[in-house]
Amino acid sequence: MSLTSMTGFGRAQGEISDRLSAAVVVRSVNHKFLDIVVRTNVRDEVPELEAAVRTAVSGPLDRGRVTVQIDFERTAPQPVRVVVSADALEDIVGQLSNLHLDESVGRTLALGDLVGIPGLVSIESVAVSPQPEEAEGLGSLTARAVADMVAMRTGEAVALERQIRADLGEIEAFLDWFEPRGEEFRRAIFNRLQERLAELIGPGSSVDPERQVQEAALLADRSDVSEELVRLRSHLLSFSDRLDAGGPVGRPLDFMCQEILRELNTLGSKCRELGVAERLVNSKAALERVREQVQNLE
Repeated sequence: MSLTSMTGFGRAQGEISDRLSAAVVVRSVNHKFLDIVVRTNVRDEVPELEAAVRTAVSGPLDRGRVTVQIDFERTAPQPVRVVVSADALEDIVGQLSNLHLDESVGRTLALGDLVGIPGLVSIESVAVSPQPEEAEGLGSLTARAVADMVAMRTGEAVALERQIRADLGEIEAFLDWFEPRGEEFRRAIFNRLQERLAELIGPGSSVDPERQVQEAALLADRSDVSEELVRLRSHLLSFSDRLDAGGPVGRPLDFMCQEILRELNTLGSKCRELGVAERLVNSKAALERVREQVQNLE
């Protein structure tokens, strides 16, 4: 499976029935989970159509805040109903009859004159429920827009992966530099601790010199970082394997970044020899960049 980012957009447009066409725009940004927001240009809720849209989006996506904007347009006239107020018409006719108009006025008064009276005739839209084929058509249209967005997200993930691997390489380079010098660092720590013990005990002490050496060796052993190095190598290898596997790996890789940082911090606290601190800071900066990029992955 390929890697995908959580940022992208797609669009599609077409007819979903003989009376409606729709334009669908899909946008996604980072989010811990899959959060779908559907917006339309109609005032009434259309749960049947929204359900079809959500199904089309949730299929290929695992994470991200996804906003779907749907603009419907009628391709056929909207059905209407003409309503005449019978009570109002009867009242108007009765009042006209009581006015005793001359015959010329009565002959020129037509039905059109009555229809023009405000409130006598009203035109109402006829509510039409979404048809099953319209929900299916909108789902297919949304799926096209989502596929367009996924293609963009996949392309962006290629650049993210390239940057992530480059930063991981910087951490591996630090380990390559550190490991051959491990024995040298342990010896330096041992010598420094032995000197420190001698200073604390002072000259003329009755403490056995061999005991001093043992205590220094014990303290130096506690500063050994071989386990941290092994775990770091293991984490980096596992990280790379997950990248190779692809798919929705953003959250597991984010967790692994925390584990790598933990080992780097432990290594830094145990070994403070000359040259280590600066390279360690650079490795942590590289890891922070990795984590920022990983949080963009699905």
